[in-house]
Amino acid sequence: MTIGVGFLCRDGVVIGADRQITGASYTFPECKLGGLAWKNGSAVFGYSGSRDTHQLFRQELGGRFDSRTEMSEQDLCDLVKASLEASLQKKEQFFLLLGMYLDGRSPRLFMSTPAPVRILNVNQCEVIGYGDSPLSRSLIGRFKATPGLVSVHQARIYAVRFISEAKKYDGQYVGDGIDVYSVETGGTGAPQIRVLDAGASPAWEEEVRIMTFWMDVLFNKLTDKDNKLSLDQFTERMNKFREWSDKLSS
Repeated sequence: MTIGVGFLCRDGVVIGADRQITGASYTFPECKLGGLAWKNGSAVFGYSGSRDTHQLFRQELGGRFDSRTEMSEQDLCDLVKASLEASLQKKEQFFLLLGMYLDGRSPRLFMSTPAPVRILNVNQCEVIGYGDSPLSRSLIGRFKATPGLVSVHQARIYAVRFISEAKKYDGQYVGDGIDVYSVETGGTGAPQIRVLDAGASPAWEEEVRIMTFWMDVLFNKLTDKDNKLSLDQFTERMNKFREWSDKLSS
């Protein structure tokens, strides 16, 4: 079981997942994300389901993929679909999130379904695995209620927040570190894959936790008629979070 999250952004795509592999009587950490680059594009993907199926899918995809060629959006989707069809068992619950950026095209986000395998467009945000829960659906609902597409920088922070919440409330199945892969345009306009790995994610989780706490403090104070709100501490915390966020994007 896992939680995988995907975001379609105005300047790229973001995929995130926890690292906990859960078996019948064991758990161990492993990255559940991957990346691809070819002549005219790049992509990132993450899975929810059997680790063995994922390994087989990676083998099938590697045998079909040629990084020296040019591919269209449909070419890559067909490649992924064929690799999944060759890997999945009958009625197996296995899901894939796939984000891509092609030269001169808008970023795209897709999700696969179990057999019969389909590759579906995703608008704004989607979750797979444990993420299909009341908790994550609530987070997605609040996210989608905010108008406009976020940036890759923002979505990387959102991914950490979503997965942190799942770890907090169902650590039996979701846990360990967090990986976040993104594809975005660089200063030259060329797509590039960026990685936040599990070694760096605890610091991000702590910043998001503190920020969420202070947002709750603000809500509490604004609804308390007997205690007028002093904005000094809140403003100080907002500024610290902004400084941290700005360093990430520089």
